[in-house]
Amino acid sequence: MLQKVLGFLLLCLCTDVCFAQLEMNGKPSPKKREQLKAPTQVCFEALSFNSQRILTPNPDFLNTPLGERVHEMPLRLWSYGFGLQTGLGKWLRFDGGLQFVQNGEQYDYSDAQSDSTFHYEHRYRYIGMPLSLNVHWGNAFKIFAGPGITPLIFTQYVQNTRWTNALGAKDDNKIKVKNNEYASSALEVFGQIGAQWTGKSGWGGMVKAVYRKQVTNTYSKYNEAMHSAYGWGIGIGITKKL
Repeated sequence: MLQKVLGFLLLCLCTDVCFAQLEMNGKPSPKKREQLKAPTQVCFEALSFNSQRILTPNPDFLNTPLGERVHEMPLRLWSYGFGLQTGLGKWLRFDGGLQFVQNGEQYDYSDAQSDSTFHYEHRYRYIGMPLSLNVHWGNAFKIFAGPGITPLIFTQYVQNTRWTNALGAKDDNKIKVKNNEYASSALEVFGQIGAQWTGKSGWGGMVKAVYRKQVTNTYSKYNEAMHSAYGWGIGIGITKKL
């Protein structure tokens, strides 16, 4: 009798081991596969950048000194974007989309003796397609970080000027141009780190810090200077899980 009982227990044990082995070696259920992949989300974001520029004389065309442009300062500008975040695995996510991008600089001059002032702002506007791979940790609350690139198409150059003189005269002028003085396209690289949270309704929010750097010349090869932009920015966004 004891032998029969031991034999029955041994048979049950072998059966459990076999089923456990089949479950381990088998493919995970669709539900488990879905859990390993981050959900797809749409995102609208706004980014405030402290845009700075690198400006040098063009050695291949005239090599003209920069003059007063040496004293140009950073300019804080807004960029806006709409994108799609797609999970590629438990820890990896691809971000892509479209973005309205602004780079620029400003200049201030004042003469204490005559009370004359002069100020201008340069803005270079683009439509960009940011593409990035991000590693992320967490579930409803996530931390993410990763590098990316943004191909840019030039759309417009805007110059704002203001001046006053000792006689009290003043003027404010705005110029918008698009011509052959500017390269038709550009390329930026960037790195970002941020936090993101998603509620039970699927709506969520995001905040991130971004460093971006333009790796091509803003101007055409026949311009007297070579120009590129870089800077740090802070972005906030609204997300919705699809």
